[in-house]
Amino acid sequence: MENLIAHIKIERRWIAAALAVAAMVAGIETSTLVHAQSAPAAAAAVPVAPAPAREALSWNFGVAQSATREAWTAERGSLSLGNGEARLTPDANRRVVLVSPPGLPESARDAEKFVVQVLGSGLQRVRIQARRDARGGWITIADASGSALLSTAAGYVIKRKPGTRDGSIERLRIELEFRTTNPRELKRIAVIPARP
Repeated sequence: MENLIAHIKIERRWIAAALAVAAMVAGIETSTLVHAQSAPAAAAAVPVAPAPAREALSWNFGVAQSATREAWTAERGSLSLGNGEARLTPDANRRVVLVSPPGLPESARDAEKFVVQVLGSGLQRVRIQARRDARGGWITIADASGSALLSTAAGYVIKRKPGTRDGSIERLRIELEFRTTNPRELKRIAVIPARP
């Protein structure tokens, strides 16, 4: 009986997560979704259903929930999680650099687009780098500014550079450059795979 109740809870969470992320990427691309939730202490990719080969990854920040998994961290500027929100505070150079949890799923390798939903205006540039393993260097796989930085209702969409798809992605590094040093709320980060 306990297994049945746990299974029903997982199915309900998966359906709610899939609907939320599908709404986020509407108009961008449709795909099978794996949901990730954040918490006051963490934001981690947590598959809650068997995953097919190509799936979107989504980290939702600002969801009040406890978790013990590794989180996105700020390498520059700051990322504050708590009270149901995530706040980004740029450094003196107007930048925030976020680093994903290690050990991303194999589906990250198929990423075609990235979505960063930050509330407010003033985002000038987004550069996304990937690392193939824990000892490897960072390789720029997407970079957008000006008119190449597409703003949608789901967030800012950044397209991956052609020719940067070989090899696995162990971790992502996202550099955000703003016009000012004002704090902003981070809602979500998503990785959208190429269509098969």
